[in-house]
Amino acid sequence: MNNRILQQENVQLKKTLQIAVKEAQRNEEILKRFMDIEVQMLACGKLTHLINLLLVDFKHTFKLSVVTIYLHNKDELAESLLRDVEPALKKHLRIVQDLQVISDFFPGNKIRAGELDRPLRKQLFPDHPFVLSSVLLPLISKKRLIGSLHLGARELNRYHSEYRYDYLERLSSLLAICIENCIIQENLAYLSSTDTLTKLYNRHSFDLEIDKALQRASRGQQCLSLLFLDIDHFKQVNDNYGHSGGDAILKTFASILKNQLRNTDFLARFGGEEFAILLPDCDPKQAAQISNNLRAAIAEHLFDTGSATDIKVTTSIGVSSFLPVHSDIQSFAELARNLLQTSDEALYQAKFSGRNKVVYKAMVQPTRQLGCS
Repeated sequence: MNNRILQQENVQLKKTLQIAVKEAQRNEEILKRFMDIEVQMLACGKLTHLINLLLVDFKHTFKLSVVTIYLHNKDELAESLLRDVEPALKKHLRIVQDLQVISDFFPGNKIRAGELDRPLRKQLFPDHPFVLSSVLLPLISKKRLIGSLHLGARELNRYHSEYRYDYLERLSSLLAICIENCIIQENLAYLSSTDTLTKLYNRHSFDLEIDKALQRASRGQQCLSLLFLDIDHFKQVNDNYGHSGGDAILKTFASILKNQLRNTDFLARFGGEEFAILLPDCDPKQAAQISNNLRAAIAEHLFDTGSATDIKVTTSIGVSSFLPVHSDIQSFAELARNLLQTSDEALYQAKFSGRNKVVYKAMVQPTRQLGCS
């Protein structure tokens, strides 16, 4: 009898041990998945990539029915970085202007798990009425709530208020840091490359882009045209309407140019009232036509100065083009200087000969050997 009892206990012990081993293996696999996701999160340099990782890869990896995210648009920094999120995913992402909307989910900033009441479930998972259990994770960075991550499952007992969620709490803390880092890095990059007044690229961005554009044009044996623009008599605008009036003119001027150009064109505020435009795959004849269209659009527009008076302004444009025959040059940096100097000289001729006109000047044919410095 005792042997039989011992055998039964031994069998039961083995079963218990097998269950424990399987549970340990399962936990190890879950931990590995979390670590993989964390590595991918840390590698994300853009907020869009981070959001895609959560809404697609995280959902697939952990076999969830739905993942949704709320982000607080503090200082309006987040929303502009998420314009490129795929349309199919945007319905799972909400940018919140009022932080209280998120704070209401988390009394005491504590994680919430289990079954949600119908109104909250409908709010967080509007397209998934069959979410039966969920976990809501506050995203907290530097003791400040910045958003929330919501995981929904069809299984009733997938998430329960009595479970421990150490992995998820760690993930949400790291996610909050990654979100903040992406926002800071992307906005710093934006500010370093953008003119704050007109929201166009700045001189530094132009200097980098012209070199790349010339290399592409040289490889593809294509023309690259450069337009150099200046607002005529701009000093008089500032004298008559103040710097606020001048700023209003500059912003409108930039907007008109941008609306007239292709997505592949590169528009920058070069400095003051000067603007530069790179037109890839654009020969001199096409560049002259585009320049005249821009000149006419500016001349026809009535500019708001921010005062009781609207005014007309004009622009002078100097044009030059890199042609495939210009490939015999010492360096792309020198070629860029040559192209810019030629366009600048053409602009000077346009202004000296009466303003509100377009002047084209051909680049001098160089004779030295091309290098990639």
